[in-house]
Amino acid sequence: MVQDGSLAGSQIQLEQGSLLLGRGSDCDLRFQSDRDGGVSSRHALIQLAADGFHVSDQKSTNGTYVNGKAVQEKLLHQGDIIQLGRSGPKINVAVEFTALPTEPPKARTFQTLGERTFYNPEKPKKESHYWKTALALLGTGIMLFVVMILMLANLGFEGAFVGSFMAFLPAPFYLFLYLWMDRYDPEPPWAIAGAFAWGGLFCIFISFIVNTIFGSVAATFMGEPAGQTLSAIISAPFIEELTKGSGVVLIALFLRKEFDGVLDGIVYAGVVGLGFATVENVLYYGGTFLKEGPSALLFIGFLRGILSPFIHSFFTAMTGIGCGLSRESHNKLIQFGAPILGFFGAMMLHALWNLSASAMGGAFFIAYFVVWVPLFLGFIVFIFLIARREKRIIKRVLAVEQGGLLSPQEIDLAGSLMSRIHWLISANSWKKFQARRKYLRAVTRLAFCYWHVERALSAKTETLSMAQIPVFRSEISQLKTSL
Repeated sequence: MVQDGSLAGSQIQLEQGSLLLGRGSDCDLRFQSDRDGGVSSRHALIQLAADGFHVSDQKSTNGTYVNGKAVQEKLLHQGDIIQLGRSGPKINVAVEFTALPTEPPKARTFQTLGERTFYNPEKPKKESHYWKTALALLGTGIMLFVVMILMLANLGFEGAFVGSFMAFLPAPFYLFLYLWMDRYDPEPPWAIAGAFAWGGLFCIFISFIVNTIFGSVAATFMGEPAGQTLSAIISAPFIEELTKGSGVVLIALFLRKEFDGVLDGIVYAGVVGLGFATVENVLYYGGTFLKEGPSALLFIGFLRGILSPFIHSFFTAMTGIGCGLSRESHNKLIQFGAPILGFFGAMMLHALWNLSASAMGGAFFIAYFVVWVPLFLGFIVFIFLIARREKRIIKRVLAVEQGGLLSPQEIDLAGSLMSRIHWLISANSWKKFQARRKYLRAVTRLAFCYWHVERALSAKTETLSMAQIPVFRSEISQLKTSL
C-alpha cells in the first residue's frame, strides 16, 4: 500500500510479473510530477523471479531505498518499506509468495505479467512508423538518383543503363535471402531500406573519395600498378569496412528495440553490404561493357554476381556479429570490444580477398575454392545454428506465458517457421492476414523482451526491455480478437 504522496492510500495487488514505478506515461504505478517531484520517470521496478519479488532501481536520480537503505536490487520480504528517493513516497510491502518451480524452463524462471487490480489508465501510444518508412524510401530514391547522375557522368547512358540493369536486377533476390534469415522477427521495412541506402550512397561516396586520393598518392610515389594494388589491399578494406560497419553500429545504438542479437547484426550488416555491392557493381559492369564488350561483361558478371555476390556482406557481417554480441552481453569489455574485433576481422578478410583477386587467373580460382568456399560454407552453417538458437529461445522463454496469455499451441506456432507461414496464408481476408502478422511479431518481440530481462537479471543489471513487456502483452490480447 502507498503510504504517502500523490497516490497515498492506493493498494496494488501484484500476483505475477512486474510493476514499474515512476512518473512516466509507461509506468504501472504513476506518481504525479507536481506532488512527487523527487520521483524519476522510471524510478524502480518490482519483478517476480523464481525466488520471490525483487525491487530494482532503474538508475533513478534520487535512488531507491528499502527500510532506509539505498539498494540497486533487493529481495522483498513481509513488512519492507520501499521509498522512492530519500524523502519520496513510501510503499508498504505485504508478501504472500510460494517459490516457483525452477524446471522447466532452465535458467531463471519468469512469470507472466498477469491480471492486476491496478492499471495505468493512460496506455502508451503506439508509435507510427509510416514517416520512417517514407523517409527511408525517400533516402533510397535520392540514392538511386545520385547514383544515376554519377553513373551517367562516368559511364554515359549506355554504360550506366547496362551496369544498373546487371547490378540491380538480382538485388531483390539477394535481399530476400537476408529477410529469410530473420524470419522469426522481421526487421521493419524502413530500417532495411535505410540500411541498403546507407551502403549504396554514403559508403560508396566516402569510399570513392578516400580510395581515389589514396590511389593517386600511392601511384605518384610508386607507379600506377603499385598504387592500384596498395589501394585495393590497404585503403579499400579500411575505409569501406569502416563506413559499412559504422552503419551497423548506428543501427545497434539508435534502433536498439529492433536489434536483439547476433542474427540481427548479420542481417543489417548483410543489407548494408548488399547496398554497397550493388552500386559498386554498376561501375564494374558498366565500365567493363564499354571497354571490353559483352563477352568481358559476362565474365565479370560471373565473378561478381555468381561466385561472390555476398562477399561485401560477408565481410561486414563480422562487424555485425560483434555488434550482436555486444547487444546480448552485459559485460562492459564485450560490449565495447566485440564490435572493434569484428571490424578488424572484416577488414582482414576484405584485404585477403582483394589480395587474392589481384592475382586473377588460376591463382584466384585456387584461392577461391581452397579458402573462400570453406569460409563461406562455414558462415552459412553459423547462420543456420544462430537461427535455430533463436527458435529455441522463443519457445523456452514463452513457456512462462503458457496457460495464461498463450496456449501451448500458440507457443508452438511462434517457434515454427512452416506453421507461421501456413497460418498467415490461410487467412481468408487481408484484415485477418494483417492481424495475424502483427500478432506473430508481437509474440516474438515479447519473447525477446523476456530474454533480455533474463540476461539482465543474471548480470544484476537493468534493461529497457522490461518496460516493453506490458506493451506487447496488451497488444497480443487486443489482436487475439481479430485472428
